[in-house]
Amino acid sequence: MYIEFDLPEIPEHANGFSQYWLKTLFIESPSNRYQINALTSTYVRLVEAALVEYQSGAVTLREFYGTHSSINLGALYKSMSHFETCISNVYRATKCFQRLRRDPEQCSLSRVLKVKNVNFASGRVADRFRIIRNEIHHIEGKIMNKLITDGQPFVLKPDGPEIQHPTESNQTIKTIDRLVIGSLEIKFSEITTSLRELAVVAEKIAEF
Repeated sequence: MYIEFDLPEIPEHANGFSQYWLKTLFIESPSNRYQINALTSTYVRLVEAALVEYQSGAVTLREFYGTHSSINLGALYKSMSHFETCISNVYRATKCFQRLRRDPEQCSLSRVLKVKNVNFASGRVADRFRIIRNEIHHIEGKIMNKLITDGQPFVLKPDGPEIQHPTESNQTIKTIDRLVIGSLEIKFSEITTSLRELAVVAEKIAEF
């Protein structure tokens, strides 16, 4: 079996959002309200963390398939943990963003964010991350309470379609392009699309 990857990179945001942190330390915070500043800092921190976790997951996943002298299961399980944390951070950051946009006092920042059309905060996209995040977090309780049946998936794992090799009759090509847990799945391309949108909003907050 040949392995290929559809695992997009996000190099444009590799350095995080130092502009935001420098402004809050040395110039001024986005708001004179502590609650808004707590939301913006939590949002930016979670987006930075999600980007780092995605990149780490991608690196260790490639390391697993690129190790030929042994079966590098450690790298595979590290990648699973990185991706699980990435999904959780995207979910939490999205909740912060949604709360900022519906600020009852309509702060200046919330008005700016309302005119920004973002798919990651829409019901359809946000629900996908929420459902997978909840499955990841609830699976531990099922394990502890002996509710896992034989063969039931208990971890978010990289996967993808496998097709017959076009020229080698006894070979297949498997493309790793998604994360799967049970009947739930999300493609890496969907994750990176949301991560890019989250990062753009973080930059907007830093500029505000």
